[in-house]
Amino acid sequence: MKNFLLLILFAVLLACSEKTQETQSEAYDIPELLIRDSLVIDHLTKLYLIDVKSDRSEYLFFDFKSKDFLRVNKDGEVVFKANRSGDGPNSYKETYFYTADYLDSDKILLLTYNFAFYYDLEFNLLEKRKLDFALDTRNVGGSRAAEVLENQFYTFSIEVSDIDDVYRGEEFNIAYPFLTFRDQHSLAKTADASIPEESQIRKSPANYVNKDPLVLENGEGLWVLFPNSPELYVFNRDSLSLKRTFSLEPNDTYKQILPPNPEIDFDGFLKELAASQYLSFAFSNDYLLTMYSGAAPQAEVDRLPKEYLGGPEFTDLADKYKTISYYQIFKEEKKLWEGTWDVRLSSIRNLIYSDAKPGEDPDAVEKDVQTIYFYELK
Repeated sequence: MKNFLLLILFAVLLACSEKTQETQSEAYDIPELLIRDSLVIDHLTKLYLIDVKSDRSEYLFFDFKSKDFLRVNKDGEVVFKANRSGDGPNSYKETYFYTADYLDSDKILLLTYNFAFYYDLEFNLLEKRKLDFALDTRNVGGSRAAEVLENQFYTFSIEVSDIDDVYRGEEFNIAYPFLTFRDQHSLAKTADASIPEESQIRKSPANYVNKDPLVLENGEGLWVLFPNSPELYVFNRDSLSLKRTFSLEPNDTYKQILPPNPEIDFDGFLKELAASQYLSFAFSNDYLLTMYSGAAPQAEVDRLPKEYLGGPEFTDLADKYKTISYYQIFKEEKKLWEGTWDVRLSSIRNLIYSDAKPGEDPDAVEKDVQTIYFYELK
């Protein structure tokens, strides 16, 4: 009888345990990161993905070594290659460009510091337009400060007529309406908005090194993620009015940036080294994936020589900590998981990609082709 009672008790405990595990599995169903496709391109030197058509039929790459633009189809074939950095009637006549985006399915819009260049798909110049605004960004060759959306041209910018007031203003006039919608062809401003007051960079205003946010458009609106503020903001697709926000609640590995001291040379770069920055985000099969960088310990940053930056001590510290990527997975604004993977991901227009498989070093061996792997959460 005693053994029979013990057997019943064991069966009850086992059933409860199985029920608990099942409930936890349902409550915390974490998707897998899977390779869904790849693109193999016959090209010797490293390529950087600049843009992709909305139907994924074509990809725009840039080779920083040769200064070539490459249009690549979904089969990995280079359908057109052009260098427009030198002299000539089709040149953008600058050392660098900020952004290059597909426009109207048959054009490419390229921005430099002073001009907008409208090209056809063979990079023949159709129109050159003087800009009456300046992008507020330190990123070139694929900056996130300008992007062609479905019906708008988004910029994170300052009107030329306002530049002096903004740069000389108290606390760099962080309340200025940097977020802007423009007509895709005339570039006339149609709507604007300021950095939300709830954001960390508005709560602690200063001249941060990187203010321009990551943006992504879907049916709900324009999603905006500032690199130094762990919240997502959703703006109206037409008026740029703020609809809602939610916190990303990163773990302790995320280090919030401190306001740089304008009295200390290069302090903005030192503050950024000791802080995390959001790098990208994307939606995949109803999941939201965010990515942020690691941060160097403040004590190690404090030991750096202050006479100059960019020396081996600075770059070694950046390579050690800032190349670590942390990932977060959300479902309906609920965080399911946060941690690291042994692959460095990027994203553009909801396309999650890398130049490596998990556990692979893309620079370990010299390659005759360039391979881009496309990932999804499933």
